[in-house]
Amino acid sequence: MTLTLKSTTIDAGGTPLSEYLYVGVVQTNLDKASAWPQGPPMRDFEQECAWQEIRRAFRGFQGPGVKPDIILLPELAVPRGRVGDLKGLARTLNSIVIAGVDYRLDSEGALAWNEAILIPVASGVSGKSMPPVWIGKTWAAPKEEEGLKSANWTFRGDPTLWLFRGGRTGDFGVSICYDLMDLERALLYRERVHHLFVLAYNKDTESFRHHAESLMRAMYCNVVICNTGFYGGSVAVAPFHTPFKRTIYRHDGASMVTSQLIALPLKELDAVQRGKVYRDFKSLPPCYSRK
Repeated sequence: MTLTLKSTTIDAGGTPLSEYLYVGVVQTNLDKASAWPQGPPMRDFEQECAWQEIRRAFRGFQGPGVKPDIILLPELAVPRGRVGDLKGLARTLNSIVIAGVDYRLDSEGALAWNEAILIPVASGVSGKSMPPVWIGKTWAAPKEEEGLKSANWTFRGDPTLWLFRGGRTGDFGVSICYDLMDLERALLYRERVHHLFVLAYNKDTESFRHHAESLMRAMYCNVVICNTGFYGGSVAVAPFHTPFKRTIYRHDGASMVTSQLIALPLKELDAVQRGKVYRDFKSLPPCYSRK
């Protein structure tokens, strides 16, 4: 499957770039054996449990202090019937929300899509709201494809690769779980993004953590993996020179619902990407030239 790169501008409050990007990372605790015992869609009881976890996380971000610029929720975390309610929660914080949504199923009962939704801020400097963007998963993990086939669904991949120009929040890409392993995707994003956000339902947390660190160096950008709380393993890394600074956030341990606000370097990272030297950051990889 050949990827097609599409770019769109998110009206997120104008320029210049912020010093830091504040990201809310939410781990919901969804057990796939209980949520999809016979395949999609998600069982009604699990939909309600998932939605209550999401509501609690958003309430936590509404307290005093810094508010998140972007909120991430894991792959498949949001019941499809709750997307409208999720937009309402996004408006209460005026945050960009990037969330994995339960499978979209065709009316004839044959095809299944794995998607995420990007909900822009309610209104940017233009005073107008941009419509949500649906982000499709390109590659199903072997176990995911096997599970869908056993339930008589065929996974349909989406070849569109979205590049979001976010104004003060910087430029970023989004991958859904197994797409993180696609090197073509990494090459297309390289030299174009400040952040790569990954929404995952991934059991092999250590492999993804190591892969995130590798991509952080090769793509020279912040990498954040928002994984399901059922397995844990959410992580955020940045290309700092000092080893203990590179891991900005890491949450290990299974079956835990968590939410955390983290700060990603942005303004100085952009300057380094464009050739300025800061001792706090690692050297650029070979042949790197910011587009």
